[in-house]
Amino acid sequence: ETHRRRSLDRRERERARACEKTSERVTDDEPPKEGSMTMTDPDTALAAIRAAGDDFQSLYEAIKNAAFLDATPGDHRQQLRAAKAKLKKIHLEAKKKAEEDAKKGIMRKNYDVDKYWPQLKDSWESLRWRLKAMPGGATKKPDAFYELYGFFKQATEGDNTEEQPVWAESGGLDFEGRSRWEAWNKTKGMASEVAKKKFVAIYFEMDPKANLYNDNRIKE
Repeated sequence: ETHRRRSLDRRERERARACEKTSERVTDDEPPKEGSMTMTDPDTALAAIRAAGDDFQSLYEAIKNAAFLDATPGDHRQQLRAAKAKLKKIHLEAKKKAEEDAKKGIMRKNYDVDKYWPQLKDSWESLRWRLKAMPGGATKKPDAFYELYGFFKQATEGDNTEEQPVWAESGGLDFEGRSRWEAWNKTKGMASEVAKKKFVAIYFEMDPKANLYNDNRIKE
């Protein structure tokens, strides 16, 4: 057990150092390397930054490709610098989380999205989700269900353009419909690939005891 914990600690420290080096390269205004994608349209570059959401690697790549914006004063440059500050914040939070996980013996993974997404996208909703009683005889599922729903809809349909539901057919408040709508709306602007990545991570890392009557998830 001691050997296993030391191994986990070492791997978490190595991952945190790699993440830190990547963050430093961007925040220190490193120019894009030769052979990387060249972008010249400010709106396209900033759209890619917005689509990256809070996914570290996607945001890093988007910022690197938008480095040309730093040469011209104005709103575009301010948005680029705000994105760099966001990247640094994400890195610091990830580093802190990695250190906390290492102390608890938890190992976060980078999942093979291309492998797991086709397996999970048609089966996740039929898991044995726990139900919580709401006023008027309505029920709600755990938060993890709605997180998965939001990322699933963003990955498959893009931004939420539906009207927010209020009333259920029974006449009471539509807790289920509103929870689904809000979860999807939170992902607005996120790229499909980023949404898939987050979906897969939540699926495997959610607490089965808190969310499911019995753990019938697809195994890694």
